[in-house]
Amino acid sequence: MAELSPRNTARLTDFVGFPFHEAAGAPLRREAMNAAAEAERAELRRLTRAIRGGDEAAFGRFYDLYSLRIYKHLLVLARGDEETAREVLQTVLLKVSKRFEVFEDKGQLWAWLRQVARNAFVDACRARKRTPEFVSLDALGSEPAEASAEEDRLGAALRMALEGLEAADRELIKAVYVDGQGLQEIADETCQTYKAIESRMGRLRRKVKEDILDNLRHE
Repeated sequence: MAELSPRNTARLTDFVGFPFHEAAGAPLRREAMNAAAEAERAELRRLTRAIRGGDEAAFGRFYDLYSLRIYKHLLVLARGDEETAREVLQTVLLKVSKRFEVFEDKGQLWAWLRQVARNAFVDACRARKRTPEFVSLDALGSEPAEASAEEDRLGAALRMALEGLEAADRELIKAVYVDGQGLQEIADETCQTYKAIESRMGRLRRKVKEDILDNLRHE
């Protein structure tokens, strides 16, 4: 089985709960791209306008789309401090729910969310009477980008964690999260029980997550 490449690691979305943007698919014709972009802007405009109007279902949709991405941003700011990231995430969600703005551009929406998150993080550090020493806020930049700085940092941490595994463990991860094989299929191919493969994957998930957080703490 081939080794995991950096490109493939971006597809391990469910492995540690840190989704990374996948590479784009086949290029679309310009007309189709324009139509898709306009439809996307219209949908975002409807969603954010509904949130601003107090629509709870719309805010629930926003939560599903962006809460984990905000959490990732905060996790990098806090250098892997999960407790701080979770606490500040709740503050961010409360703040935006009270003063949501209407957007039709995802880049502008994300830039606004990042700024709210960064401000909330600094406020939390000040409330605890400590300097936000985890990671330089300026190092993350302020320009919106599809693959932003915090996601690059998480991607690098994931790759480092995977490189620290035994080759057989990396092959198992690739089989599940890149090749899409089911646990029973892998168990049959390797003459093991489903329970044994499930237990092994559970240990690997915990190890990789711990290694990612450790890498972030020691950047």
